[in-house]
Amino acid sequence: MKNLFLTLFVLFSLSPVFGQTKNVDLDNVRLSITTRSTPAEPLDPLFFHYSSKVTATSSTKQRVDIEDVNHSIYIAGEKKVKNPMAGDVLIHVDLGNLVIASSNIVERKEESKQKDGTVNVSYYYKVEVNYKFDSNFKIIRDDKILAQETVYSSYSSQYYTSQEYGSRKGAADFWNNNRDILISDFTRDLSMRTASRASSVASYRYGFPVTKSYDIIKTIDEKKHNENEAFRGAAQALKEELSSMTGETGMNKDRINGLIEYFESIPKKYTDPKLKADVRLRYAAYYNLCKIYLYLDEPEKIIPYADLILSNGHDKKDEERMKKAADSLKVVLDRTSIKTRHFDPNEYFKNDTQEGIQVIQKEEVQTKEDESDE
Repeated sequence: MKNLFLTLFVLFSLSPVFGQTKNVDLDNVRLSITTRSTPAEPLDPLFFHYSSKVTATSSTKQRVDIEDVNHSIYIAGEKKVKNPMAGDVLIHVDLGNLVIASSNIVERKEESKQKDGTVNVSYYYKVEVNYKFDSNFKIIRDDKILAQETVYSSYSSQYYTSQEYGSRKGAADFWNNNRDILISDFTRDLSMRTASRASSVASYRYGFPVTKSYDIIKTIDEKKHNENEAFRGAAQALKEELSSMTGETGMNKDRINGLIEYFESIPKKYTDPKLKADVRLRYAAYYNLCKIYLYLDEPEKIIPYADLILSNGHDKKDEERMKKAADSLKVVLDRTSIKTRHFDPNEYFKNDTQEGIQVIQKEEVQTKEDESDE
């Protein structure tokens, strides 16, 4: 990285003030971003112990390993205790019965015309199953229900369709021979989905889940312009810094400072208010600076560069997008006393002496895609 900054500095120093072309092409650099979300409805204290409990009907217990369901329940960034009565928060998942509402064999007719004009007719058969399930969860604290949801209801149907068979008997034999196995599979799948939904809601409202999203930065693609190599190198270095972030670690500020200095130098070098090449270079630099401060979690520093995007004149709508992103980030950071989206929740439990603690290793990674800049 140091060699890259040295290269950029040398290229910047040796480049003439004006490029060799009146215009430059801009490209989007697409990248994956990893951050840690803060709770939508933070509890006091922010970091707490929780437990989970799963109840089920006797028929569901015969088909599903209840301990597996219980083990899969989590609140991202918080600590789980073994004793259901020992946590500050309890997630209670309740699983009802799976009922087969109907099972039918469906026929499909297929005709194919031959060269001699004859028509061949084939018949195919598959099993269609309509089944229903009941499940819900509650999130409880101090005997107060914080949240609850019916995940599956007997008033709505689930459907299963088998592969096709060449005879009605083949389809019927498949269902009759595999009915019990399939019902167990249906029950297990919906039970685990219920636990996943409970975990997702609890993590979103009260936890610190790791979130993966997609974003873009700007680069140029104009070999005739003297800034091409340096700008593309800086954009690639920025992509590497942004892509290297995790839920625990953000960008390295010492390394990113060199990129900030480079992008800030572009508007000072290319000052013509009408030359398209200069206008686009300034825009790309302002754009990338906005994204740097967005992921340094410094929303107040985004605004000046967003204003410069507007006054610069190219892609003025990005000014509004950047300010909205800054406002949204400020809301997120203002929810709690933690002013970063990159930290290790385990640091807040270092002095934990409570017995029976299980750290939930699995975190649901929520994926979202911001297409507003495309």
